[in-house]
Amino acid sequence: MSIKETVKHLLSEKNPAAIRRREKMRAQLINTTPTFLCPNCIGGILFHDLGLQFRSPTVNLMMLQTDFAKFVLDLDHYLAEELVFFKHPEYTCPCAHLGDITLHFTHYHTEEEAAQKWAERSARIDRDNLFVFLEERDGLTREDILRLGSIHARGLVVFTANAYPDIPYALQIPKYASAGEVGEILSKSYWDDSREYEKYFDFVKWFNEASGESDFDISPYTKGKHR
Repeated sequence: MSIKETVKHLLSEKNPAAIRRREKMRAQLINTTPTFLCPNCIGGILFHDLGLQFRSPTVNLMMLQTDFAKFVLDLDHYLAEELVFFKHPEYTCPCAHLGDITLHFTHYHTEEEAAQKWAERSARIDRDNLFVFLEERDGLTREDILRLGSIHARGLVVFTANAYPDIPYALQIPKYASAGEVGEILSKSYWDDSREYEKYFDFVKWFNEASGESDFDISPYTKGKHR
């Protein structure tokens, strides 16, 4: 096999190391029907790795972290709002206003497709099996992060650049401390298709065990020196 063919094989989903990694993750997963609300591509990537049905309307789209915080803090209100599509000056994908927040349907080609998937996946939300993920960026403040502690969910985690030892669901990623906001945690290893976020947090264990108690304490799910 040539170097070019080897690299191409490593980047494909048939890469043996990537297959073993996904098989291990799926074998460990007990909770196979979580609703995972997130403001970026981590939901689609994680659920693809776990082989799960998309039970969240926020999968395969993008929101500013501040808009997403509004969304999860007043979920019933926003789910009752109508999507109002518009032509965004900077995005070619379908974009819509949902009340006072903006959705970028980055993985869809038409407004009709985006609206259909939003409706289908909104109907699958399980309020008793709900997990929420955010990142400290886009102007998300400490006060915003603190307000998130009032949501009804089984699990809540916020990846942060700054240290918040008094917030039990905040997980600092020290490499981003100087930047003041979290960077590209979705970057991929070409060896086994793993993502940077896997170095810091065990999402599979979190889905299996989190109960919404102890103020969303994430210490049992953090990895290595972040524990």
